[in-house]
Amino acid sequence: MTGAATDTWSAPTAEPDRPHRSWRPLALLVAAQLLAGVLAGLVWRAWSPHSVSYLISGGQGRPDFVVPVESESQIAGDGRFVLLSIGLGMVFGLAAWRLRANRGPVVLAALAVVGVLSSVLARTVGELLPSGSPARRVDAAFAPQLSLHSLPALAVQAFFGVLVYTALVGLSADPDLNDR
Repeated sequence: MTGAATDTWSAPTAEPDRPHRSWRPLALLVAAQLLAGVLAGLVWRAWSPHSVSYLISGGQGRPDFVVPVESESQIAGDGRFVLLSIGLGMVFGLAAWRLRANRGPVVLAALAVVGVLSSVLARTVGELLPSGSPARRVDAAFAPQLSLHSLPALAVQAFFGVLVYTALVGLSADPDLNDR
């Protein structure tokens, strides 16, 4: 038993099977989603119908109040915002799924948070663009500024982005979510 055994020892690696994660694609997705929010605001402003309202005197010291002639136009403006949000949410949910190396809860959280921020940005851009008539006279018609009347609509893009991403996770056969 004089044979000498030679043992070679090497330092263990942290995670030899995991690919290197690059956060650059996720950052590009976030930037694209925010830019899409600005563009959605422009499209929403151009696509929304114009409405007419009247400013009526309250009389006897009471404040003046606005009476919309076409409340359907206000609802149509909100509906078009929601349709744009659904489309963007589905597109970015699918785009987030395509980031194979970064799949997981961080991408899901980023998709949700940036979806809400993108919707807020779209609302801000759409409402800040000049529309309507700035001068309001009592007992006269005027065109009101575009505004989003349904605040829950700000969560629609995030909801549909997370819905598409989560559905694709559920359909994935790989427990590590690295389908090829």
